[in-house]
Amino acid sequence: MSDRLLDVKGLKTSFFTHVGEVKAIRGVDFHIDKGEALGIVGESGSGKTVTSMSIVRLLQKPGKVIGGEIFFRGEDIMQKAEKDMQSIRGNEISMIFQDPMTSLNPVYTVGNQIVEAIVKHQKLSKSDARKKAVEMLRLVGIPSPEKRIDNYPHEFSGGMRQRAMIAMALSCEPKLLIADEPTTALDVTIQAQILELMKDLKDRLNTSIILITHDLGVVADLCSRIIVMYGGLIMEEGSADDIFYRAKHPYTHGLIKSIPKITQKGDKERLCPIPGSPPDLLNPPKGCPFASRCDSAMRICMQNMPEYNFVAQGHRAACWLLHPDAPKSGLACSAEGEVR
Repeated sequence: MSDRLLDVKGLKTSFFTHVGEVKAIRGVDFHIDKGEALGIVGESGSGKTVTSMSIVRLLQKPGKVIGGEIFFRGEDIMQKAEKDMQSIRGNEISMIFQDPMTSLNPVYTVGNQIVEAIVKHQKLSKSDARKKAVEMLRLVGIPSPEKRIDNYPHEFSGGMRQRAMIAMALSCEPKLLIADEPTTALDVTIQAQILELMKDLKDRLNTSIILITHDLGVVADLCSRIIVMYGGLIMEEGSADDIFYRAKHPYTHGLIKSIPKITQKGDKERLCPIPGSPPDLLNPPKGCPFASRCDSAMRICMQNMPEYNFVAQGHRAACWLLHPDAPKSGLACSAEGEVR
């Protein structure tokens, strides 16, 4: 497909620790097209960040990609030398990390750090790079960018630091922007401003965005398509409307029920959390990883991981409840995996 920008096929990533192999990603397939915004959601430990770090090959030991292919603009970047990857990172694929205070170097001015990225990847002179840095700060809404460019990170508020990180990430005009929990450390007002900024930049620059978050509410407005991850696997994938209004997987339903709601009368509804804990990926379950926490789990859920069922075009879910030939026979399981 001519619009296909990134295509991930059968991605497997493990961490080889002193206690054994942690199978963090266990076979993930997805894609993103040019100018598209894709959301990846799930609980902490579901594999969202490891997936993004695997894509840009920034995993540190003991982490290692042990299988799969990652095609970016038609080329398998898993086969590229590290020198070639350095030219892709920041230049064609950029990342925004969760905490801008730890991502920005406190002993250098914000401007110096943006200029360094531009000089490295765009091969501009320092004077031209500084002019572009000022323009990028202006683009992301930093007031008086000609003056603020010489400020240090501690002189910026949390929201302004995150805007500076976005300016740095976009300074080389990347084709793909990966935003890993970009609003988690910010208050709700600044969150809304950052998300609106990213949406505006996507529309204006036609940049593809992968937004990683544990908060379904954050992806509702920005992303046209959403992936729900759990236990190192994709549980469900579909359009935003599919996930919010036509969800098929019990885990997706659980996430949606966990979102705080206020009724039309102004009454607050009691939160409905998902009971139990995520699976131990040192010894991942052989069946569905959500089975031990699922009220609808059957014996087959504990024994075998279901294949994806395509319930509509672009909408798939991995759940035995969607397979008409699955042996349902009322054999539900307890949280401990015993038939009840």
